Amino acid sequence: MPRRPDRYLEERRKDILRAARDAFVKDGYAGTTVSKIAQEAEMAAGTLYRYFDSKEDLIWAVAHEHIEEELTRFSVTGDESYSAGDQLLSVLEDVGKSRSAENVDDTVVSMESILASLRNPKLQKKVAGDVSDSILALAELIQKAQAQGDVDPQFNPHAVSALIHASSSGLANLKALMPDSSGEVESAEELMAALIESLYSPSLARRSREKKSFDTNANNDA
Repeated sequence: MPRRPDRYLEERRKDILRAARDAFVKDGYAGTTVSKIAQEAEMAAGTLYRYFDSKEDLIWAVAHEHIEEELTRFSVTGDESYSAGDQLLSVLEDVGKSRSAENVDDTVVSMESILASLRNPKLQKKVAGDVSDSILALAELIQKAQAQGDVDPQFNPHAVSALIHASSSGLANLKALMPDSSGEVESAEELMAALIESLYSPSLARRSREKKSFDTNANNDA
């Protein structure tokens, strides 16, 4: 039998992940079966198992897609004309957008993967590894910004990164759990942004305010 081209296999894998994501968001990890995912992906369950060994692998793969996007954003750029501080401003803005109310499905998948991992040591190791990688990547960017004088060097960059990760994830969870409490969540986001900005150098803090003002005006003009 002729071998399927790699492009076809990758497209089918994406179909499975889309179906799995929809199922986990709608029915949760516990309420989802591999058969249901296969049905949504329009394939036999046996075919799906050629791509993923278990439902455990599927929930991790779906959650891992979001982590891969974060790692790409957090990677320190080699462009010397673009300071680490300016990259940090863009990264934190992107993190806020990715965990906004409009992207609540990402939050649901993240929560489902964490809950599932608490009862599964193998899955927990993979999920915890992803979170650790994300924190480390952002910490490296913060450390470079400290070296360039854009962020206060007295604070441990890993601790700052962990705080940003925990606060942004927590606020995203609140948005998912209490969609009618957007005012309180927005106030908490503003407070968190102010706390983070207090770590910036005067120059980076000024650039941060200018960027926010520019973005606000651009949104108002749109």
